[in-house]
Amino acid sequence: MTLGKNIAIPEDVQREGGLLGPDALLERLREVVQRSPAERTEAVYIGGRSDLTRYAASAVTQNVSEVNAQLWVRVANGRRLGVASVHASDREAWADAVQRAHELSRKQPENPHFDDFAPRAAYERVETFFETTARTTPLERAEALRRAFQAAERTGRELSGTFQTSVGEVAVVNSNGVEAYQPLTGAYLKVVALPKGASADAVAGLAMADGFARDFTQLDVEKIAHRAMETSARCEDVKEIPVGAYDVILKPPCVAEVLQWLSFIAFGSRAFLEGSSFLAGKLGQKLLGENVTLYDSFREPEIGSLPFDFEGTPKRKLLLIERGIARGVAFDRLDAHEAGTESTGHAGPPGSGFGALPWFLCMEPGDASLDEMIEGCERGLLIERFHYLNGFLDPPQAVMTGMTRYGTFYIEDGKIKHAVPNLRWLDSMVRAFSQIQRVGREREACVEGASGTFYQLVPALYIQGWQFTGQTG
Repeated sequence: MTLGKNIAIPEDVQREGGLLGPDALLERLREVVQRSPAERTEAVYIGGRSDLTRYAASAVTQNVSEVNAQLWVRVANGRRLGVASVHASDREAWADAVQRAHELSRKQPENPHFDDFAPRAAYERVETFFETTARTTPLERAEALRRAFQAAERTGRELSGTFQTSVGEVAVVNSNGVEAYQPLTGAYLKVVALPKGASADAVAGLAMADGFARDFTQLDVEKIAHRAMETSARCEDVKEIPVGAYDVILKPPCVAEVLQWLSFIAFGSRAFLEGSSFLAGKLGQKLLGENVTLYDSFREPEIGSLPFDFEGTPKRKLLLIERGIARGVAFDRLDAHEAGTESTGHAGPPGSGFGALPWFLCMEPGDASLDEMIEGCERGLLIERFHYLNGFLDPPQAVMTGMTRYGTFYIEDGKIKHAVPNLRWLDSMVRAFSQIQRVGREREACVEGASGTFYQLVPALYIQGWQFTGQTG
C-alpha cells in the first residue's frame, strides 16, 4: 500500500512550499529506482520549506525563508552497498547520485548483515499535515507575536526569540515495491523573556518557554509567552546555595533532553550491539525504578509523526523500559540481522552512523501535579531547563553532565524561596532514574524546531539526590 495517494495538497501550497506532492514525487522516485544500473535500489527524499521570524526587544527584526531538498540513494550489488546523497531536486542531479552510489558499491566489501531492502508494506494513516500551517504568512506570525509583545510591555518585560513554520514531505521507494509518502507541517515558537533593558548575558530575570503544534492555529502564542514572563519575574531574586546533592523537580524540557541523549547512548541499535548501552546484555533485567516506562510511538494523541522509517518499514509502538525492566532497543534491517531479530522500524537516513534510534520517545505519566511535587519537597531545586548536556562520559552507566539555565529555584519546606545561579551537574541516569519519587500526570511534547520528526513526550519528574558540582553563572 502506498501511503499518500489520497492525501490532497492544493497545488498552490505545493508550489509555494517547495513540495513536489505525492503523485509527482513518487513517480520521480520510481524513475530513480527503475533506471538504476544496480541490482537493487532504494531512494529516500526529504524536502520542503521553512519560514522563520526572528524578534528581539519585543520587535520583529527579520523574516527568512529556506527551501531544501535532499535525496539519498542506496544501492546493492550482491551484498555490496553504496550510498550517495545530493541536495537538489532536479533529475540530472538525482541520476548522478544513482551512478555514484552504484560505483561506490562495487568498491565496497560485502556486508554480511545485508539480505535485502524492506518489503512492500501497509502503513497506518497519521494526520501530520495542516493547510493552516502550510499557508501561514510572516504577517500572521507577526500579528500573533504583537499580542505577546503588548502583554510583555504591561509586565515590564521584553521578548526575544524565533517563530518558525514549516511544510515538508518524506518519501521512500525501493526495488521491492515500497512506496511511502508523508507530508508534515509544524509551528515552533521560542520565547526568551528579560526585564526591560536587561542584558541577555544576565542570569537574573532570564527565562525561556517554547511550544510546538502541527496546526498553527493550535499554538497558543500568548500562553507560551506568559510562561516565559512568569518565570522571568520569579528569576529576579537570585541567591547562591552550596553545591552538593539536592532533590530535583525536572520540568518536561529537562526530561526531554536527558531522554534524547539516552536515545543515542542507550536505546539505539549501535550502542546496544557495541556494548556501550546500559541495556547491553541485560534485557529482561530490572535496571531503573518501577515507575519508569519508556516507549517509542508515532501515534500519540498529543502529536503524530512518520508512520514508517527511512527504509520504508512500518513503525509500531516499541517498548524500551517497562516498570524499570529493560525490554528492547530500536533496530533497522542491518543491525537487526546482526542481532538475529527483526527491524523495529527505526532506520535513519541511508548512511547514518548512529544506526537505528527511537525518534519519538515517550514516558508514561504518573499521578502527581507539579504543585504537589513542590509541596512534597523538603529541600530541593525546581529546574526549568538544561543546557549543554554531554552523555559520552560513561555510557554504560549513562553518566551525563550539563548545566541548568532559564530558571533554577530553591525549594524549602514545600515552597519556592528564590532563584539560584546556574549550576553544573554530573550524575548517572541509571542511578537517577532509579530514584524517581513522583512522576507528573501531565505530559508535554518537546520538539526541536518546526520539523517535528524527532520529539519526546514526557512528564515532570521528582528525583532524589541529583548531584551538583559547581556554579556556572
